[in-house]
Amino acid sequence: MTLKTYKIILGIFLVISVAAGGVLGYYDARLEAAINKTGDLGSVDVGDVKFDEDVVNILLVGSDRRSDEEAAGRSDSSMIATINFKTKELKLTSIMRDIYVEIPGHGRDKLNSAYAYGGVELLYQTIAKNFGIKIDKYCVVDFDTFEKVINEVGGIEIDLEEKEAQYLNTTNYISKKKYRNVKAGKHTLNGNQALGYSRIRYVVSKKYGDGDFGRTGRQRAVMQATFDKVKGQSLTKILDIALKVLSDVSTDMDADYIKGLAASVIKMGTTDIDQMRIPIEGSYKMGRAQHNMFVFFINFNANKAAMNYFIFGDGKAGDGSDEAFAKEYGGLSGVETFGYSGVSNTSSGSTSSGNTGYNNSGGSAGSGYSTSSTSGTSRPASTSTKRPATTAATQATTEQQTQATTHATTAAKPENTSQGNAEE
Repeated sequence: MTLKTYKIILGIFLVISVAAGGVLGYYDARLEAAINKTGDLGSVDVGDVKFDEDVVNILLVGSDRRSDEEAAGRSDSSMIATINFKTKELKLTSIMRDIYVEIPGHGRDKLNSAYAYGGVELLYQTIAKNFGIKIDKYCVVDFDTFEKVINEVGGIEIDLEEKEAQYLNTTNYISKKKYRNVKAGKHTLNGNQALGYSRIRYVVSKKYGDGDFGRTGRQRAVMQATFDKVKGQSLTKILDIALKVLSDVSTDMDADYIKGLAASVIKMGTTDIDQMRIPIEGSYKMGRAQHNMFVFFINFNANKAAMNYFIFGDGKAGDGSDEAFAKEYGGLSGVETFGYSGVSNTSSGSTSSGNTGYNNSGGSAGSGYSTSSTSGTSRPASTSTKRPATTAATQATTEQQTQATTHATTAAKPENTSQGNAEE
């Protein structure tokens, strides 16, 4: 969810929204004082992008920065929460962080590098440049806030698979040793455990696939569980939670905007959240770019069209499925690899079947993912990409994948353990 991780950003945003919508005079002043308002996406120049007056898009960013760190860190998750007042729909689009994109002023790199280079404003410019979507507001949440929200609602129920439980108990994805006691099956996770679960990358999930597909699937599951748990709280409890976490959340929404938006959402009476994952199936290849870093090369035309249809309802291709959009815009043949070779196709490597990008139950499972499958990728003669100044290599292993995979990413600094490091 989401949202370092995550992701739960949506859960946090919903907590804030529901709380704000019901505030009385007593809470009004406290809400105003608690909001950490910074920046304004409305002032960011992104050129000509798609928008609709009846649609509000909010960029939800899960930052890998801890509360005691000053650097922005990378965006561990980037999602777009959509409120469509015309169709009375709530939607969530997750954009995978390893997509190889053009970052304005910094050349080509992974999507999540944009936040490290220039904060939420540059991340927005990058999304707008590559996908043509207008975003109205933003909300950034870090690790500590994520844990706090989950704990405040009394934990969330997650159905753990056997291998997931084993992995969480024998690595430091759950950073606090005393909480490495989870079991397979339905299990109530506290904030520290939920954070660890949402960050798992190297355990194949029967529901969501493996690699970053598995991770984003788990993140959506955490968000949905958080939303469900929040809905069961009393109004007073929701208000108290919101006031406790708001000071740790960065946003460009002020109290009046949040209250007005929340009131409108409540009036809609919508509780289902439709979900989408970018890249869509049949529109990407896995490979290596500069510095031998693992990336997803994608068909930008197919994904841009599919995202526009999902968010705004415009330009339907065929039956509106991933396959229809991929086919309409050239599928794998339309993938832009920017001159890199040794790229692997993924259309038949899915660990799950029956994928579509749109659903109400936690998103689509993803394609099979092996960070070591394309190590032979060669590099073009030149690249203008720059790397962030402060990065640290991290690695993780599982019984399915014992070869270490190095990633240039800011370390989240979990508790040390000899049994494996939490992958960033």
